[in-house]
Amino acid sequence: MPILFFPPSTALLRSACRRLVRPALLAAALGGALGGQAAAQTFGFTPTILNIDSTRNLVAETTMLNSTATPARFTVEAKVWKIVDGQAVLEDTRDLIVNPATFTVAPGAAQLIRVGVRKKPGASELSYRIVVRQEAIEGVPLPKVNSSFGEGRSAAMNVSVVFSLPIYVTPPAARAQVAFRAVAQGGDVVLTVQNSGTRRAIYRNVLLTRGGVTQSAQVIAALAGSTQTFTLRGLAAQAGPLTLKYVNEDGKTLVETIPAP
Repeated sequence: MPILFFPPSTALLRSACRRLVRPALLAAALGGALGGQAAAQTFGFTPTILNIDSTRNLVAETTMLNSTATPARFTVEAKVWKIVDGQAVLEDTRDLIVNPATFTVAPGAAQLIRVGVRKKPGASELSYRIVVRQEAIEGVPLPKVNSSFGEGRSAAMNVSVVFSLPIYVTPPAARAQVAFRAVAQGGDVVLTVQNSGTRRAIYRNVLLTRGGVTQSAQVIAALAGSTQTFTLRGLAAQAGPLTLKYVNEDGKTLVETIPAP
């Protein structure tokens, strides 16, 4: 299985998107360029998603590779991933055992991270994440990012990279059952995504189009038993149905049509 590499800007953006989920769909742009140190700072994981069969051994593992020229130190935190009041949240949990919880990986070396599940699985899928966070090492500079603030202003910041890897504990018979509903609210359309099933459904590279207006989202994670709402600004003034285009977990591009007021 190939190792997926993340430069620091991608890692930070993904981490920020996962930690700062909002009910409205956001269009985000990352400004600024990476400095020389940050551009060379890359880490990889294989696999990037940890799938555990709830009827088998409740253990999974991933390998982190340090392809930089300097040692890097990391901490690993276990989080339960759930939807609360329509928003995705990560909370501390004792459901998982992570080993090691802290480690230093040498340049060009790899570190195996093992995760065990303490909680007894039920009929519905359990969703977690491990957050792998870089810590400072005395004498080893963190990646530097040069950010532009407009009007010729810029600042160089040393940042630590953060990765968030999903873990799914899934019964073999679990299935997603997702329904979409769109209603008008003032000049906007509110899209409700309800998964009444027992397995997640992940929608990536999401494009929502009505009339000549398209809004996008990097990912919609419809976790088992969850309900989320997304506000599509200005789409109530457009005509016709709402079209949802996305890439599913099998890598297939699919299109669904949602009736809209």
